[in-house]
Amino acid sequence: MELDFKRGSKYTRRSIGEICYPGVGRPSGGNWDTGYTSLKPPLEDNLIVFMNIGFPGRLGLDFPNKYDDEKKIITWYGKPNAHSEQKQIKKIIDKEITPHFFARWDSKPEFIYLGVGNVISYKDGVSIPGDDRKTIEFELLVDDIGDIFTGTPLKQVDSSEIDQHSTISNLPMSSFALEKHLEDYIVRNWSSTIFAEKYDFYERQYQTNTGPLDILAKSKDGSEYLVIELKRDLASDIVVGQTSRYMGYIKNNLADENESVKGCIVANQADAGLKNALSAIDSIDFYEYSIEFIMNKVEI
Repeated sequence: MELDFKRGSKYTRRSIGEICYPGVGRPSGGNWDTGYTSLKPPLEDNLIVFMNIGFPGRLGLDFPNKYDDEKKIITWYGKPNAHSEQKQIKKIIDKEITPHFFARWDSKPEFIYLGVGNVISYKDGVSIPGDDRKTIEFELLVDDIGDIFTGTPLKQVDSSEIDQHSTISNLPMSSFALEKHLEDYIVRNWSSTIFAEKYDFYERQYQTNTGPLDILAKSKDGSEYLVIELKRDLASDIVVGQTSRYMGYIKNNLADENESVKGCIVANQADAGLKNALSAIDSIDFYEYSIEFIMNKVEI
């Protein structure tokens, strides 16, 4: 199921809880008062992230979370002692859970909803300022995040304004709810995809030194590797750098001297930045996917 948050709007922890659990509200205390919390079924595939930027949290820890306006990248840190082998963190990296990012720049209770974060890279063992413990650092891209930071009108969302019948919507038919769903579909139906004529499936979530790439394939004649990077919805030019890093890793660590490496981005649509970037790069192709919903009456 997909949560119906409005990007650029303001939310409190309480109003977020009302959207997640209509008529019941958020649980008191616990992870809801910390940096991030998982949700109960049927929303267990979602993670709510409360991110402070430029000031410490209630426990006094001042994580150097930040937003790079030029690169459109969020840098976010896990809780103390968090690392990539923990079950919850691993789900974020493997795209098995959808992290919803809410950010604030002061101690007021309102957060701005940024959107769903897509992991670009991560690093274990990062120091926490003023604390002896370590944590994990993420770099994430949130689609069209620049629109939020450059003047998108903000709307206060109060729990009394929430329509309990419309806060949780079904999967839209134009795109997959999770990148993992798109990945699962391509892998399961590899023989029917446009790639199968030239390439054999090699491995999914292939580990590199900058995170796992989504799908790796190899040409039937053994001369070329194909790095496939997936984006469930709109893809921006940031994904070009991400794909290039994965291609470089395969070239330097897996491919032989006589084997080439090609890249491919699969998304529901491409923004203008991505189209401009790919027009100057011959080694990365773009494929747009769509979902068709067909309903037929069956006589019983």
